[in-house]
Amino acid sequence: MCEINKRCGFSLIELLVVISIVGLLAAMLVPALKQARESARAAACASNLRQMGLATQMYLDDYGRYFTYFTTQGPNRLWYFGLESPYSPSGAPGTRHIDLTKAKLYPYIQSLHGVEVCPSYDYYSPLWRQKFDQITYGYGFNIYGLITNNVGKTLADLHDPSRIICFADTAQVNTFQPPASSSHPMLEEWYYVSYTSFGDLPDVHFRHNGFANVLFCDGHVASMGMARGTLDTRLPQQKIGRLNPNGETSFFW
Repeated sequence: MCEINKRCGFSLIELLVVISIVGLLAAMLVPALKQARESARAAACASNLRQMGLATQMYLDDYGRYFTYFTTQGPNRLWYFGLESPYSPSGAPGTRHIDLTKAKLYPYIQSLHGVEVCPSYDYYSPLWRQKFDQITYGYGFNIYGLITNNVGKTLADLHDPSRIICFADTAQVNTFQPPASSSHPMLEEWYYVSYTSFGDLPDVHFRHNGFANVLFCDGHVASMGMARGTLDTRLPQQKIGRLNPNGETSFFW
């Protein structure tokens, strides 16, 4: 206890103890804060997917239940996420021109870099490879569910809409287009969800603390983990894999 009229203060040892305790508490809180932030982003992503699902349903209602992955218009290609003019798959990264206002879903979401972009997709990573002259969609469409051999299908054609994927968190590892290479794999947007490794690479992005958000054809969104043995080991820290064991198709049609 300090005597009256004498100045009180921390000794050096006491100050170091206090600093150590504060540092320890901060170290314990940071992971919890990161997890809370990611939980908020995952919730925002789930809301995005629900809005994407409503937009898709409105499009299907207006266009005879038919939703193509892309259509060719002369030298241009109309993807469901925008008009690429001209179509140039070998174009340098970040130079391929895309008009997002021509996207098939744009009239229904009226959004540019809004609900179509997942807040957990790290567009600022040094591993990010940009396809077009702007970011486009962070979600991929199940081209197998509503399209088979270029023939449109209705929800009534699906054996269980509550189990069939509509959209999901997606991405792809690129090792074949500069500046990516086999020794420098990079992450890029990917626009559909595939079910098999025969000719296709894993494309579901488990970016929410190891889980991916998935919109099903009945309109509900679920958080799902990666199927065992499907991790893309070329860039394992990005957690890209599949929702289903290779070749299993029940989530797709």
